[in-house]
Amino acid sequence: MPWSNRDLNLFHGTNSHAMNLASPALHQMLPGFSVNLTRCRPLTDFGRGFYTTTNDHQARQWGNDSVRRLASRSPAIAGQALVLIFTVKRDWLAALENLCFVRPTPDYFDLVADCRSGFPPHQRNPAPNRHYDVVYGPVSLGFQRLVIHDCDQVSLHSQTVADDLPQPLVHDIGSGIGGLFP
Repeated sequence: MPWSNRDLNLFHGTNSHAMNLASPALHQMLPGFSVNLTRCRPLTDFGRGFYTTTNDHQARQWGNDSVRRLASRSPAIAGQALVLIFTVKRDWLAALENLCFVRPTPDYFDLVADCRSGFPPHQRNPAPNRHYDVVYGPVSLGFQRLVIHDCDQVSLHSQTVADDLPQPLVHDIGSGIGGLFP
């Protein structure tokens, strides 16, 4: 099949409580959806950012993790695991300031170690307060120098870029025990 520069689907795993959805519906559009990067978790692979993946199975696992984290703090409001889908133009992504790791190199592991330790994420030289808009790469396995096979992450680190995301759809809803994906 010839290259056609088709749109790219990015998946995000979350939970219905975080999305303020009492009863989410499959393929429901989420008008008014917005990302507030200050509410995103720090000490992650590429630092505080909004994380997506091209792998819907990986997003389901992230959704399950989100429900479990919430349930450990507030069992009554954990909600259901959700996967959102964002369909983005490849040219839009290409026009952003990108940092890409195709495979887990020593530089990749150095960046992950710094970001997970709380150092300012991926600062650019000579502009030390300027971060990459998007960081793409494998998913690390904690503080080990290992990655999860066939999993990737595309993280957004600029509020302007996060604000430019298209409106997502609810791609999948956890229906197993505790609102998790099987």
